[in-house]
Amino acid sequence: MNTNLLDATEAWMIALLLFILMLISSYIGKLTGNHIRKKTGTEEKLPETSALIALLFFLLAFTFGMSGDRYDSRRKVVVEEANIIGTAILRSDLYPDSTRILFRNDFKDYVETRISYYEVGADVKGIFKADSLSQIISAKLWKRASTLSKDPANLAATQQMIPALNDMIDITTTRLSGEKAKVPQSILVMLFFLAMIIAFYGGYSEGRKGKIDWLVQIGFCVLVSLVVLFTLDLDRPRRGFVNLDTPNQTIIDLRKNFN
Repeated sequence: MNTNLLDATEAWMIALLLFILMLISSYIGKLTGNHIRKKTGTEEKLPETSALIALLFFLLAFTFGMSGDRYDSRRKVVVEEANIIGTAILRSDLYPDSTRILFRNDFKDYVETRISYYEVGADVKGIFKADSLSQIISAKLWKRASTLSKDPANLAATQQMIPALNDMIDITTTRLSGEKAKVPQSILVMLFFLAMIIAFYGGYSEGRKGKIDWLVQIGFCVLVSLVVLFTLDLDRPRRGFVNLDTPNQTIIDLRKNFN
């Protein structure tokens, strides 16, 4: 799972930094506008920045929607994985008691590894360790099921268990791939630069007019920073305000099958 500077930095820190940089950009724009106004001795009516602001908010909405779709997909995959594992556990009941006990013991260990897979949080090493353990256990389950399939007495049970195990193995890859799929860093960087440019131009435009409403400028910077904060938060389901604790509870609830 690749990490970059943006991923390694907390979302609130990025939003706060953006807010400060936008304020600085506005202030520099104001100083530049005042300097040119004093140098020329005239106040010019510059084009409105509404078109640029509209472009910024369009990109913010696009990026927020991208993060929201990815979060929703991850949430659905977690619930789907819980259903698939639950189905495989129930199908172990189709085998004789001696084999059933072996299956359920391995399924119990498998469930614990999938729970720890999420509970390690944003620890990349912990994520891969839990994923590797789950692959080892699933391989053990698959080997047992494939060996039992050679016995005609287990034909009915095998026809039910093999597809369930296949789905259970495949969903782990889907889940891991879904977590790797994030909003491209290039889009976020472009968004940050565009926000600072618009903040600069807003201060410059106000400076050329000889006045600046700092309440409006600060409010604009706060609004943009908050949207960026929640966009990043949606894109980081393992930490932050919006997480996958509730969907992951469906996997934790699988422990009830072993009571």
